[in-house]
Amino acid sequence: MTTRDHHENLDERLLHRMLFFSDAVFAIVLTLLVLELKPPEGGSVAEQARALAALTPRLFAFALSFAIIGIFWVAHMSTTRLLARFDWPTAVANLAFLLPVCLVPFASAWLGEGIGTRVAWAAYAVIMVATSAANVAVVLISSRDGGRLLATPTPPGERLYRASRAASSGLAFLVGLVLLAFDQVRWAQWCWVLIPIFLWARERLHERGQRRAAAKPAKSAA
Repeated sequence: MTTRDHHENLDERLLHRMLFFSDAVFAIVLTLLVLELKPPEGGSVAEQARALAALTPRLFAFALSFAIIGIFWVAHMSTTRLLARFDWPTAVANLAFLLPVCLVPFASAWLGEGIGTRVAWAAYAVIMVATSAANVAVVLISSRDGGRLLATPTPPGERLYRASRAASSGLAFLVGLVLLAFDQVRWAQWCWVLIPIFLWARERLHERGQRRAAAKPAKSAA
């Protein structure tokens, strides 16, 4: 085995270790979310129904956090599936991304305890914005230098598209933070609804840009 082959095999092993570690962190975080849910207590059906009703905020916090972590995992998988080579800046950026991800169970538990409070929503939104920003950093760092770490080179427009898509969740919760700054807690609680809207809008803009880019060569040829 040549020195070059050895380095390529080492890079492949390191890349696999980074991805396996990331998936393990996501799996643990999703598991920890459910630990805040306790079975309703009470001997009668009425008592258990009241206990279950009291558990509603925690169930909502669990479902919301599970869905958002799922979005981050899919986004992370979409980014890292393009990687063909390992480097340490990407590994460090990936580790920085996992830091706020690990804080989501804490933020979710806090939100479940104070679903209608400004502080709980602010803490939750800050962690989500930080997670989204770190996700954008992973996209930009892993695709730098013309995409030399990727299986195929990434054009600047594609790189910007992926980064803006990774920012969608953070932008939604940033809107929530702005609403909280104006003491609009009720409206801020619905900021997460903006995530699919932002993702949909970004996909439509990307498709429109691709159609325009495809139409330019056709016009030039004509």
